[in-house]
Amino acid sequence: MVGQEYLKPTLTITAEDLTEKAKSFVKNCGACAVGITTVETLEGGPPSTNLEYVLPGAKSAVTFAMPLDQDKIRDYLAKEDRDAHQVNYNDTNTLATGVASQLASFFEECGFDSVGVQANQVYRNDGESVPWEYRPDISHRLLAVRGGVGWFGLSGNVLTAEYGANVNLCTMVTTAELAPTDPLPPEENYCDCTSMECMAACPSGFLRDAKRERITVTMGGQSFSYGKRTSYDRCIYVCAGFTGLHPSGRWSTWSPGRFPIPKQDEDLKAGASKRAYKAWKQRPYMDGHTLQAPLLFAATGRDVQLSCGGCMLVCTPDKAERARRLKTLQSSGVVIQHPDGTMEAMSPQQAQHYLGGLDDETRALYEPEDPEIYKDMEIMGGDDQR
Repeated sequence: MVGQEYLKPTLTITAEDLTEKAKSFVKNCGACAVGITTVETLEGGPPSTNLEYVLPGAKSAVTFAMPLDQDKIRDYLAKEDRDAHQVNYNDTNTLATGVASQLASFFEECGFDSVGVQANQVYRNDGESVPWEYRPDISHRLLAVRGGVGWFGLSGNVLTAEYGANVNLCTMVTTAELAPTDPLPPEENYCDCTSMECMAACPSGFLRDAKRERITVTMGGQSFSYGKRTSYDRCIYVCAGFTGLHPSGRWSTWSPGRFPIPKQDEDLKAGASKRAYKAWKQRPYMDGHTLQAPLLFAATGRDVQLSCGGCMLVCTPDKAERARRLKTLQSSGVVIQHPDGTMEAMSPQQAQHYLGGLDDETRALYEPEDPEIYKDMEIMGGDDQR
């Protein structure tokens, strides 16, 4: 048993030691920002800030941001390459989840119960919530702003000082008592909510109320605000790729869908979303990789593919770069899908000509078979985003 004796810790590990180790650990793995929250600094927050939901007896959480590849984002917004950003997004999410798991394992070996919270695609399923309500087990966003990883932007995305919203977030929860980090100074937040590139990059109207109304969250006696969002069904309608044409008709996301976007949430839920979903389910996959989304797969047998994310991807700390990215997106044309699944960007006029040449059955996969169905709905127009 000499080996076991040899492996016994000889140092007294303090809270300060563990705090610094947590920070250096994730930064060594590529994180661009890290923050620490505790039960005390999260007190009074929403249910998704309750650390004990994922770990009974939890005292602290380490939340960090992993940056996305900026060049791949630019090519994605320009409709030059969808798949490179898809792969990078998948890899970054997987890396973040792995880093959280490794950090949890490290703390376990130091004698503290710990758990890595998955970066995405995990939702509460209990007596108060079902997964389709999209309530996370732990909100990385809320922990991130409270712990100083970044600020809230108008969109509600977390903005880091170096990469803006172009990051994936993840968290490790532990029974160790770590030293909390302070929120970032609000006066240093680059989002002044005047340019509103995030709203202009969103075809769905998800952020249309953001410039008029705010949501405020209080945690540990400190309040944080972001723009009010509409129904998440709007975001799903576009981000899942059911449809992608901007109401102006001048540009689209990577989705080849051309289904109208109703102004009223009731119209979206009552029929528009179901019709677009039915067509989406029958389309070929876009060329390239997919995102593993368990809820969608369990309901449809299909994976989802990144086609939007504009509100997040245009948002960088540099004002001139934000303007360039938005201009790139809005001048990138619209996409059509060929029978083999490959995507091609072209002008709106060329796209309409292409769709006009399809047989009725194939064309119905991309735009309404009977536009009259929407005649009693108020449909969003080009000026509804700002």
